[in-house]
Amino acid sequence: MNIQNYFNKGFGQPALWIDFVNSLEHDGFGNSTDYLRDPAWRETFLRHWKLATPSSDRVPFPALLRLRAMLRSGADSLSSTAPVSAAELRSLNAAMSVFVRPQLFQRQNGFVLEEMPRHKDWRWIAAQIAASFARTLAIDVSERVKICPDPLCRWVFYDQTKGKTRIWCNERTCGNRNRVRRSRSKFAGAGL
Repeated sequence: MNIQNYFNKGFGQPALWIDFVNSLEHDGFGNSTDYLRDPAWRETFLRHWKLATPSSDRVPFPALLRLRAMLRSGADSLSSTAPVSAAELRSLNAAMSVFVRPQLFQRQNGFVLEEMPRHKDWRWIAAQIAASFARTLAIDVSERVKICPDPLCRWVFYDQTKGKTRIWCNERTCGNRNRVRRSRSKFAGAGL
């Protein structure tokens, strides 16, 4: 998958964790696609988010699927303004727990202190994804995290509108499809 197709599919959200959660896509018609299992999608995802591609590591699908489910649950909590549970916080902290060491770099504009992992493997990538969710909680922009109300979609998105009024993940697809469903159900209910 090239980067343009990645964006056309709706990826490229303002937060790494949102793209990761949306890697399990429901199309609104009852069909699902698990992009996490697609090597081309994973490569584009890692490149877009400037995460080092693990050299020869096998992809730890069970661990990544657990992380995705935990973040989906966290997104559900955020969109319903329910607090994140203590168990979710423990899971989040466990996912972020990787060994790092501080390292000083000299850049064009001065010195930068960065935390460097011992190994840039899938565990490090999972920690970066979990940390992205933690930053969303910490900087208190969680009210902008929304989930498409279409029960057959449930795409997580970041509402960037000034008044935080966006409802649908995509107005032309889910929004239009649901307006048509409501209209048809009115006519069916009226016996027309």
